Amino acid sequence: MTRLLHILLAWALLSTAVACKDEVKSVVKHPTDPEKVPTMLTRNVQTVISDSGHTRYRITTPLWCMYEEARQPHWTFPKGVTAQELDDNYKTVSTIKCDSAYFDKMQQLWTLTGNVRITNEQGDAISTNELFWNQAVHKLYSESFIHIEKQGRVIEGYGYESNEKLTTYTLRQVEAIFPIDENRMPHP
Repeated sequence: MTRLLHILLAWALLSTAVACKDEVKSVVKHPTDPEKVPTMLTRNVQTVISDSGHTRYRITTPLWCMYEEARQPHWTFPKGVTAQELDDNYKTVSTIKCDSAYFDKMQQLWTLTGNVRITNEQGDAISTNELFWNQAVHKLYSESFIHIEKQGRVIEGYGYESNEKLTTYTLRQVEAIFPIDENRMPHP
């Protein structure tokens, strides 16, 4: 009787092992298209980016998709992004917000779209619907309508180019320049 119990136990273990082996064989490999499927998808991100050992940027986004295996490696931020430039004391120097963004890693080129807003520590503000930030050459530019608030005046037009610090810029098709009347501004 004991021998029969051992044989049944051995048969049960062997059957289980064979069944597990068969299950492993049934796993289907599905090729993925690196142009359409992200290498990494991260939700609710708050991170910092360093350059030369110094923390330079803080990025916050609800969704960050990285396509590292694509022919043209890139990142997308389809639900918007906020990027803050930080100084050596981690104080915010400037902030960029937009509804969505695309970063081409090889060209070091950001494409920001939808309600793009840039502010700096001097209180200057830029609003547009599309803005390009070329980190390789340290330039910002756009061909879209742009609204600039700087040093007590508002300038509007098309065709914008600036350095990263927003200290020197060119607006090619100026539509309007007018002073800001502080007395007419609503106060909180």
